[in-house]
Amino acid sequence: MEKNTATNTNIQKVEKRTGRKRRNVERRSCGRKSGLMERQSGNGWFFIAPWLIGFVYFFAVPLVKSLYYTFTKITITNDGLEFQWVGPENYLTAFTVDPDFVRAIFSSIGSIIYQVPIIVFFSLFIALILKQDFHGKTLMRSIFFLPVIISSGVVITILKENVFATGVGQTSSLFQTGVITELLVKSGMGMPLVKMITTTVGQIFDLTWRSGVQILLLLSALHNIPDSMYEAARMEGATEWETFWKITFVLISPTLIMTIIYSIIDYFTDYSNKVMRMIVTYVNQGRYEYSTTISIIYFAVVLLLILFADKVLSKRAYSAVN
Repeated sequence: MEKNTATNTNIQKVEKRTGRKRRNVERRSCGRKSGLMERQSGNGWFFIAPWLIGFVYFFAVPLVKSLYYTFTKITITNDGLEFQWVGPENYLTAFTVDPDFVRAIFSSIGSIIYQVPIIVFFSLFIALILKQDFHGKTLMRSIFFLPVIISSGVVITILKENVFATGVGQTSSLFQTGVITELLVKSGMGMPLVKMITTTVGQIFDLTWRSGVQILLLLSALHNIPDSMYEAARMEGATEWETFWKITFVLISPTLIMTIIYSIIDYFTDYSNKVMRMIVTYVNQGRYEYSTTISIIYFAVVLLLILFADKVLSKRAYSAVN
């Protein structure tokens, strides 16, 4: 009996020592993990520090100053700029006095309704072609991406106004749309629809030159689709049409949303946009407070449209993928 008691006591002591050792090992392991996590967290802050500095000093601070300018009247004096507080007067001028600003906003919104789908459709069409294997594929990809390199706002404007212009004071175009207009009118189409079609045809040069980044994004998404999925679909007897809608379109839908949002931003920030031209005009006239006001309003409108588009389209893409 005494031997059994001594044995049990020894076992309990061994278990206690083992338990203490295990707890010490766990504490040391937790300490190493916490130290590793702290180092990784520090590395993360180090890598995003340039972005944070740029966001604060090049976006947040100028945005706050711009908001302040919209509530003032700026006068240039010998000592610099003089600010006089006027409250919401500039905003009231933009919405109730200026006859062009609100019209330009709605004109820009109306233009993206048909221009963005055309750009995205064209980009997807070209990306599907460039994904195929054929001689000169690399050259063709370079040609379609070339506009991204040289089509800055000033360069593209010079090209359109001096190289591809149809006449002084006219909208630049590679195509004469007079014959098309006559045919569409004789076919019985309404003038609003005819105007939209002819405007789109006249802007083919501009629309194609805006598609370089979108083509690149969609081409990357197409290459990320596993070939095994297409092989399985062919073995099951799926047609090319069914394969496109059941596999290709579903898997690239998140990238399509990104291209749509990019196209919206690209159009609204284009140098030829009416609101952008108005901002530059008022700056040249010395009306800095009013140009800042319409810039802030324009920024808010574009931001709301992007958030709305992202909310609506993301739900559809999520349901399609799932």
